[in-house]
Amino acid sequence: MLSFLSSIEEENQRLDKFLLLKLAFSRSKIQKLIYNGNVKINKKIVSIPHHKVKANETIEIKISALPPTNLEAEDIPLNIIYEDKELIVINKPAGLIVHPAGEKKSGTLVNALLNHCGKEISTIGGNERGGLVHRLDKNTSGVMVIAKTEKTHNEIARQFKQREIQKTYIALAWGIFKNNDGEVNTPIGRSIGDRRKMSVFSAKPRESTTFFNVQERFKDFALLQVKPKTGRTHQIRIHLSFIEHPIVGDEVYGGKKRISSSSLSEVKDKIKRQFLHAHKLKFYHPILKKSVEFEAPIPEDMEYVIKWAKKNAKTRDEG
Repeated sequence: MLSFLSSIEEENQRLDKFLLLKLAFSRSKIQKLIYNGNVKINKKIVSIPHHKVKANETIEIKISALPPTNLEAEDIPLNIIYEDKELIVINKPAGLIVHPAGEKKSGTLVNALLNHCGKEISTIGGNERGGLVHRLDKNTSGVMVIAKTEKTHNEIARQFKQREIQKTYIALAWGIFKNNDGEVNTPIGRSIGDRRKMSVFSAKPRESTTFFNVQERFKDFALLQVKPKTGRTHQIRIHLSFIEHPIVGDEVYGGKKRISSSSLSEVKDKIKRQFLHAHKLKFYHPILKKSVEFEAPIPEDMEYVIKWAKKNAKTRDEG
């Protein structure tokens, strides 16, 4: 059972919207919980999603026990940056799938977390989500936070929803950048032509914003620091591709086919995935009651290519 106290600012808000901002659930799942009598206001069951919340009301929600998972714990090494009783922060390697999908039930981050944490992990969103509050693509590396308790899961999920969490990525992107700073404000959604991809050409695009800064320029690509304001699937990859600066090595969004004819052709064997890395993550720790920031160092494959480029692919004006 989770309990919330409504504030004056939240008065007259729909019950389902109130809970949507508090929980790591979809609106449809929240509405189902309300319809099924799992929500109480001041100890009385309320089964109407559009019921208007009043100030200083105690709102309780009963999350039914989830069925046992058929996933197995697997001894997959974890690069742990930080861990306490509430959460765990890891540096995810490229190539590791975050959670099971379809027939893929093993070799994922969730399998590794089940082995490391046992029962001490949040099951919000389903047992097969193993405490995941957010995701990284299979071939994107970097820092991730995983919740161990439901309270922490909901609080960090709320911070993601409210865009309070600061995410900083490092990327290598093709092309010559005229300006040092840039911003992409282009809605994205599921691709009309290929449902497995995301696109700016979508029947139901959603607001998406990405900021980037050029850290260093090379002959035909650049090292970028990227800060997404929103958190759409494949957002950074799509936005950079949309402005004709796809990420080096990105097979899906046009960043791999340039390698052979570029200055990076000599090190093409080192580029086996999109060069996108979640470098830093800053959020408010709900138990420590303070902001915390964690950093995942640039991985070896990207570091190798960057060091090579500094020696062999500098722009003319830089020698």
